[in-house]
Amino acid sequence: MKQFYIIIFFLLAFSSIFFTSNCNENDWRNDPQYQNKELEAKLQKSKTEILSKKKKNYELTFGYNSKQDAIKYFLEEIQKSDKSIPLKSFISWSDQVDVIFPNTYGFGTALDSNSLEDYKVILYEREKLGMEMIHSTLSTSFAIQNIEWEKPRFYNELKAHKPKVVIRTKAGLQELTQIKMVYEIGNKYIVGVVGP
Repeated sequence: MKQFYIIIFFLLAFSSIFFTSNCNENDWRNDPQYQNKELEAKLQKSKTEILSKKKKNYELTFGYNSKQDAIKYFLEEIQKSDKSIPLKSFISWSDQVDVIFPNTYGFGTALDSNSLEDYKVILYEREKLGMEMIHSTLSTSFAIQNIEWEKPRFYNELKAHKPKVVIRTKAGLQELTQIKMVYEIGNKYIVGVVGP
């Protein structure tokens, strides 16, 4: 009788090991292909949406007549804002989706590897932090001392200008490194990239 229990014990132990290891091998949660299917579907949907907006001519909903005006009005609006309202002088999400992304997609930006939904969150956090940093730098009065421009970058129909902005405040001269890019589309300019 003792041998019978030993045999049953070994059979149960062996079968539990076999079934447990077999379950782990077939566990869909551990399958990278299954995990990535949802992400791939989101990326494909975003890519399709972005590329469907590709066209020959684009127009910004709102823009300024010069790069300098775009920066000037952007800084003035940040200085007066309570940091919680969307800025008129900063590119809107709809203009980004309809105008900017169809031109910059495929140029190695984070947009290439993120869905629109995820990219919006990434951009929002960077923009919020950058604008808060600018807001804290601007005192009650400031003046733009100098703006230097790097050679423009071309992304299909979009021209992107990278500025180096120096302002004078009560604390003295300060460089604002948070304004990363001013976009030019159809002779209109708008601040388009802000970050820490």
